[in-house]
Amino acid sequence: MVTQERLKSLKDLQKKLGVHLQDIDLLNQALTHSSYAKSLSKENVPDNERLEFLGDAVLELITTKYLFKKYSHFNEGELSKLRSKIVSKENLSHQARRIGIGKYLMVGKDQEEIKSQDAPLADAYEAVIGAIYLDRGLEVTEEFIFNLLTDEKEDLKKMQDFKSLLQEYSQSMHKVIPKYKVIQEIGPDHKKKFRVKVKIGKVVSGEGWGISKKKAEKMAAQDAWEKVKLKEEE
Repeated sequence: MVTQERLKSLKDLQKKLGVHLQDIDLLNQALTHSSYAKSLSKENVPDNERLEFLGDAVLELITTKYLFKKYSHFNEGELSKLRSKIVSKENLSHQARRIGIGKYLMVGKDQEEIKSQDAPLADAYEAVIGAIYLDRGLEVTEEFIFNLLTDEKEDLKKMQDFKSLLQEYSQSMHKVIPKYKVIQEIGPDHKKKFRVKVKIGKVVSGEGWGISKKKAEKMAAQDAWEKVKLKEEE
């Protein structure tokens, strides 16, 4: 049962998505991580894994159709390469952060770091796609995904250089260079994950997780940069 507080939160997210779902429980399920479902004493609490499975397939179909029509001069290899970038965890987590999905994602106790990690955010984004498809059908889902596909090459190019964008901003506005620091390491040596924070001056501006220090720094820079853009829009 969705509480009134949760319902208000989900309605807020729907405005950001630009899509109104008739069945709000579907959206709630799309934002329920397995760690949260397992943490409850009640049995059979649905998590977002099945919706993520569906959304992944729907996203790939719509993306393939879009690229096939738009890039008639591309061969199969070129189309596959571009599609892979668009449906990658990195790109989907980027889209999830633009909407602020992490804020609405329900996770288990002591699992708050999940809300900033690529894979859970990307999975939640795909689950939302699955929920929209079930509730509103293919046409509305295509309209929603179209925003992900518009100017995809430029978006993908920008995604690769958040550290440079953040450094330019920091030097221009604060006359300092961002400083990155590893604040947590988890897992065995062959499968370690790093958590990095980035400071602009004395203020922690962003955090990120990655399977390498470089990847974690990039995610921290992305987190900080997107916060900068949100403040500019306020």
